[in-house]
Amino acid sequence: MRGLSEWLSRRRLRKAVRHLLHEAAHLRRMREDIASSASIDAVRRAEEELRHARQSGDRQKMEEAAERLGAALELLAPPRAHPRLRENLEVLVVALVVAMGFRTYFIQPFKIPTGSMQPTLYGITVTPQKGKKWYDYFPINLIPLALFGERYQEVRARADGRLEARFDESEESIRLYVSGVPHDLPRGMVVNVQPGSQVRRGEILASGRVRLGDHIFVNKVIYNFSRPKRGDIFVFSTDGIDYPRIRPDSFYIKRIAALPGEQVQLDPPYLVVNGSPVIKPYPFERMQDKRKGYHGYQLPISDGRTRLALGFRGQTLKLSEFQYLPLGDNTMSSLDGRYFGGVDRKNIVGPAFMVYWPFGRRWGWVR
Repeated sequence: MRGLSEWLSRRRLRKAVRHLLHEAAHLRRMREDIASSASIDAVRRAEEELRHARQSGDRQKMEEAAERLGAALELLAPPRAHPRLRENLEVLVVALVVAMGFRTYFIQPFKIPTGSMQPTLYGITVTPQKGKKWYDYFPINLIPLALFGERYQEVRARADGRLEARFDESEESIRLYVSGVPHDLPRGMVVNVQPGSQVRRGEILASGRVRLGDHIFVNKVIYNFSRPKRGDIFVFSTDGIDYPRIRPDSFYIKRIAALPGEQVQLDPPYLVVNGSPVIKPYPFERMQDKRKGYHGYQLPISDGRTRLALGFRGQTLKLSEFQYLPLGDNTMSSLDGRYFGGVDRKNIVGPAFMVYWPFGRRWGWVR
């Protein structure tokens, strides 16, 4: 019985020696170009010594030679401080690199800033509210924020002085001025002071319950294998669009209303392409039937550059062989192709396919 135990012990030792030699050769080759020649030679000598000890079969010699090889390997690749922390950081870095690569080449998140696609997709919306409610205090306020992107928000004066009568508007916000200092507040907030009033620094100018816009995923790959289709909700770059109020180097989200080479007219509430009203796919049918909060296609007031405008019924927009016409589902308030025309194929990022946050009735697939 003792002989069997001795044989098993010697067998385990030989197996451990074989594994140690394999790992030593692997580490030596990995660090040959960065380690000193002295440390590389020391590992080679220790490897050779261990091989001779293994051939001799002497247990004590094998154990001593293995210890010397282990010491040589520590000099070649000293143990790093905080190995567990380093390992976790390496995993995190790799995960971030993979996520960034996935975002760059496959799927990219976007958020909806304005109401141009309502009621299909919502941008930032505000409900007037004066003062906090019990659920607006920490930590309870984290629940509606995490689930529904909803929070109470106040805009406070950053300077003493008079609230000026002038203001600037954009699709997303209204800018007020106190003694020349600009204050941006989301559209829909209740303003607590009147123009001309004297305000003090820290005083509440406006307040409201803000709900963040829908956050969507966009497929950046599919248009490499198929052409954009009428009815797709898609994201495109504003590069090359020369029109006032268009933000340069930005991204817009609209619906594809017309395809390359088509002639487009608007005969409210209808979209007319090549002389025929468009009622398919389903989004155009519900749009023009004015169902579920949709208002049909409307003509904007002409500003001299508008491509399809009120007062020019029958005006036609001809798309080039590389252009797609983007229109918002909310043409009562959408800066889209009616103003600036078509979007070049090269500027299209991809179609939106899912609202991933906040949670609510629009969460899930979009159409």
